[in-house]
Amino acid sequence: MKNKLLILNGPGLADLSIYDEFYGEITLSAIKEKCKNVCKGLNIELDFRQTDDEDELLGFLLKDSEDFNAVIINPVGYSHALTAEFAKHCLAIKTLTLQKKPVIEVHIANIFKQGADITKPLQVPEGQMGFVSGLGVYSYVIAINAISKKLNKVA
Repeated sequence: MKNKLLILNGPGLADLSIYDEFYGEITLSAIKEKCKNVCKGLNIELDFRQTDDEDELLGFLLKDSEDFNAVIINPVGYSHALTAEFAKHCLAIKTLTLQKKPVIEVHIANIFKQGADITKPLQVPEGQMGFVSGLGVYSYVIAINAISKKLNKVA
């Protein structure tokens, strides 16, 4: 039985050209294609989504993630959301991690770079969530490989 991976991309990722300073000439469709190829090689079924709607993103986390073994999320612009909305997302992710589902937050750019006011990381207390930042499309590749190892219990 194939493991199923849900990759969620939040607000601001539909058109990466406006962030050329941080992302270069990368596109979300190129990221999706790379993720599909990596998942195919690891025998993982992939569902890759993007939404600029914060409520829809929360719905994906709360409802749709039940059908998946693991989740990768790039929240980008969402982490600038209002504190109450941001807290709902963190709680949804914490719930997934407490269900022992691997969750990894990814960012294309290095969000810790001095002067880079791109976003802030989700902070999920008591959850075991991974984090990859600043490696472009390879942030996703590393996250997929880590999830594959975790799901297959490879040390």
